[in-house]
Amino acid sequence: MLKGGAAAAGIGDPASPHYPRAFNPTPPWPHGFPIEGAPPDIARWRAGNTGIPYLWTFDGPAPGPHAAVVALTHGEEWSGAHAVDMLLREGVRPARGRLSLLFHNWRAHARWNPAEPNRAFYIDRDLNRVWDPALLDGDAQGGELDRARELRGWLDTVDHLLDLHSTQQPCPPFALAGRLSRSVAFAQDVGFPHIVIEDMPHAAGLRMRDWPPFEDPAGHRTALVVECGQHWVASSVTHARQAALAFLTHLGMAPAPLLAACPPPRGAVQVIETTGSVTATTDACELLATWPDLALVPRAGTLIGQDGPAEVRTPHDDAVLILPVRRPRRGLTAVRFGRVRVGGAAGLPLAHAPG
Repeated sequence: MLKGGAAAAGIGDPASPHYPRAFNPTPPWPHGFPIEGAPPDIARWRAGNTGIPYLWTFDGPAPGPHAAVVALTHGEEWSGAHAVDMLLREGVRPARGRLSLLFHNWRAHARWNPAEPNRAFYIDRDLNRVWDPALLDGDAQGGELDRARELRGWLDTVDHLLDLHSTQQPCPPFALAGRLSRSVAFAQDVGFPHIVIEDMPHAAGLRMRDWPPFEDPAGHRTALVVECGQHWVASSVTHARQAALAFLTHLGMAPAPLLAACPPPRGAVQVIETTGSVTATTDACELLATWPDLALVPRAGTLIGQDGPAEVRTPHDDAVLILPVRRPRRGLTAVRFGRVRVGGAAGLPLAHAPG
């Protein structure tokens, strides 16, 4: 048992819609996570039209940027696949510029099994930690590295990237925009999701959104990761579709009929700046609870976990827990901390913890 368990007593607001649901280890799914639907059949999109499997690109009649909507970077996160499938099925074509639609880690997705859903995460390694040019230029081999090498030339042509994801625990939809002010401003202008996080690359490797052209301070390109909500629940599919349409609307590419059918909700946008992170340094790293994503811890110094003999405490008042992982493997991120910079903390699940 972890030390300091008393410090976690009462943490979390069960009244919040984003508070983790209690596990229910009963049939049909012994893992206890809700599964409220199924992924779309993407096999019909395998051929693509670019010479690269599952990559489709369409040119508009007028000049404009190259926008890309990506799903299945992690093979079990299929809410975004519904959004890309919708855009392909409805025959969406850009009014200007170029639009690319990609089912990313299709090989891992082929392993999807609702009884063991996380087995579809990846085959050899996380496809969202390999986007380092030095790694792709090296000798390392594997299915995900092959896919990244296959796509890197295409990615070099993308001006605006939207990479659709979901999370293990319930959470409101939010965008990860990186540190550059132009990407944060782009996410605010897109307008949905209503939470934007100024974040930093993971210690374990670079994401697709961290590809160097997107992070060039002198450049113009932007890249967003949008976490659409919890894996496998119906609302995350809706959020993925709304995020894709908000992105295309901002770029002048969204068709009116689809916007009418699935309008992105409007509202004030909160911006959260990342203030630090904790990387697991031992195999015994564990947080004291299964925290809600984006939970707000009011007091600095609140004990939230242990990493071997070291305590994990919040670094400042009103610390937001960004994508906390209850039991991370050594070398991976256990939690990132954030502070609300724009828009106030209204709507974030509150973590009630004694000092």
